[in-house]
Amino acid sequence: MQNYKMMIAYDGRKYMGFNKSKDNLEKSIQGKLELILAKLYEKEVEVIGAVNTEAGVHAKGQIVNFIAPDDRLSEKEIFDYLEKYLTEDIIILSVETADERFHSRYLMKSATYEYRLWKKDAPNRPLFERQYVNLMNQIIDVAKSKKAAKNLVGEHDFLAFTTNRKTKNPIKRVLSVDVRETTNEIIITMKANGFLLNMERVIVGTLIQVGLGQLPMNIIEKAFESKDTKDVGHKASADALCLLSVEY
Repeated sequence: MQNYKMMIAYDGRKYMGFNKSKDNLEKSIQGKLELILAKLYEKEVEVIGAVNTEAGVHAKGQIVNFIAPDDRLSEKEIFDYLEKYLTEDIIILSVETADERFHSRYLMKSATYEYRLWKKDAPNRPLFERQYVNLMNQIIDVAKSKKAAKNLVGEHDFLAFTTNRKTKNPIKRVLSVDVRETTNEIIITMKANGFLLNMERVIVGTLIQVGLGQLPMNIIEKAFESKDTKDVGHKASADALCLLSVEY
C-alpha cells in the first residue's frame, strides 16, 4: 500500500460540498475522485479531504490523501489518469507520495479562505467574475468592517457563528482576518486552525452588516459571550467563498 497526497482545485457551484453523500457520489468532490480511483485500482479507495468545503464553495488549494492498494503507478500516471476522467470543474494540481502517517485532515494546522464582495460603487458590473463574487447593493464602510474583524482574532467560542448548534468543540483559534479593498472589490481573507459549519460565511455576513451600520461595533464580543445566533449577521452566499490553502 502507498499513501498519496494531492492538491486539487475545483469550482464548487454544481456540488453539495467536498464530502460525499450516500445518495449521490456524483454530487460531491470526494465522490467524484473515489469513483475514478476505484476504476483505476479496481477496488474502493477512500479519499480524505483536509476540510469539507460546503455546497457551492470553491477551492484553489484543497489537500487530500488516499491510500492506494499498491505502488505500481507513478505519481504522473495517477495524475494523468485523474485528469483524463475528471470533469472540467475539478483539476489535479499535484500528486506526490506521502509518509504512511500523513493524514490530510488530522495533521492540518490551519486553513485559509477568501471571500469576494463586488462593490456597489465599482466602475462596472462584474463580467467574468460574476459567478464568484457577492454583488453588493449597498456601500460598505470598510473601515468599520476592518475594525470589527480585529475582534475575531484569537481563541474564542464560535458557537454563535455556526449553523451546527450541536458541535462538540466550538473553540477555534483565528490567526488572522484581513479586509482589503480594491477598485472593484472588498476581499475578506480568514485563516484559522479550523472552521465550524458555515462559520466563514457567518463571519463575512457579520462584517458586512457592521460595515453597513446594521449591527453595532461590539456585536462580535457580544456573540462570544451570548453564544447566540441572534447576535451575529446573516450567512453570506456560498458562491463567493473559496478555500485558498491548507497548511501543515
